[in-house]
Amino acid sequence: MGATDGVRRRCRVAAEPNGDGAVTLYGADGRTYQVIDASDAVRGRLRELRLGDAVTAVLEPVRCRGDGWRLLRLDGEAPRTRASEGPASAPEGRFAARQEP
Repeated sequence: MGATDGVRRRCRVAAEPNGDGAVTLYGADGRTYQVIDASDAVRGRLRELRLGDAVTAVLEPVRCRGDGWRLLRLDGEAPRTRASEGPASAPEGRFAARQEP
């Protein structure tokens, strides 16, 4: 599958990424995307993501036992701290912002 065959989805980070490029994303469509792999070009940007960040992800399905996805590209990253992002953009209770010390 080429990069043009990927699925483009507006998502929020549901769990912070680990060092292997795995991350859980909640799609605006209500679907959960278990990202189990990421392209080399995306791995650096993945480390910058935090719980609740909004991103547009280009994903492709991975052949595996479960419902895994490979993250090909991140477009238009919008960190949750941006003034344009507010509680109205997320469903109630679904993406609660974590308290910073």
